[in-house]
Amino acid sequence: MNFDFSDDQKFLRDEARKFLEAQCTSAHVREVLDDDDKSHNEDVWKQIVEMGWLGAAIPEEYGGLGLGMLELCVIAEELGRVLAPVPFGSSAYFFAEALKLAGSEEQKSTLLPKIADGSLVGCIAISEGPGEIKSGAIATKLSSGKISGKKIPVTDGDIATHAVVLVKDGSGESLAIVDLN
Repeated sequence: MNFDFSDDQKFLRDEARKFLEAQCTSAHVREVLDDDDKSHNEDVWKQIVEMGWLGAAIPEEYGGLGLGMLELCVIAEELGRVLAPVPFGSSAYFFAEALKLAGSEEQKSTLLPKIADGSLVGCIAISEGPGEIKSGAIATKLSSGKISGKKIPVTDGDIATHAVVLVKDGSGESLAIVDLN
């Protein structure tokens, strides 16, 4: 059994590494870290969007590249290696994967293309503070189409356009998509 990356995955990794070494230097990271008003590096983010990386694991029918989760992980590993200050993880894995797994067909066909083209920045709001998230202990409620409660921390919540929110819905829990605009 071969656990190594395929030649295509190695090529993707190498190209991502070359791009990030040139376009996402420690100076780009420091620029965001040293400025409280900056949540991410917009230039790096735009280039990542242009290369289609946000759509790596989004099926082609929804405007993505349809590559798969392993290819998404190859890109994510390289982004992590340079500490890329971009909302990639919150959008491309957390939000997109929740949508792919639990979204309706209408939600998928409307929102997944927007993730792939970078016009949607997603986040996922599950935690209600420190400690373990326990079923039955969610305080944030969904009632009559309105959500009330508090979710912290929310990675990239300050720049997200949409959120998947874990809510108490009647006697159970469900996920709700919120347009933050």
